[in-house]
Amino acid sequence: MLFKNLEFKNGIGHKVKITDIPVLLPGDPNYFMVTARLEMLMNHVYRKTDCPVNCSFKEYLAAVLRWPDYQKMFLEEHLKSNA
Repeated sequence: MLFKNLEFKNGIGHKVKITDIPVLLPGDPNYFMVTARLEMLMNHVYRKTDCPVNCSFKEYLAAVLRWPDYQKMFLEEHLKSNA
């Protein structure tokens, strides 16, 4: 899975960096959920005055999503017997 980073200035002018954003195609079943959660995180960070400089989107998703949904998105299946 590919990841991207996003840098922007928040409402008071501080530079904020959001890392570990998964790159998904529009046909992916998780595309809408990821874009909606990313928009919510960006709005939260933009409005907050005492936000951290670096935020991990992957850690944010681990905190807000149910664990089975997080596993489906990020944890890859291991092949049995090298098959």
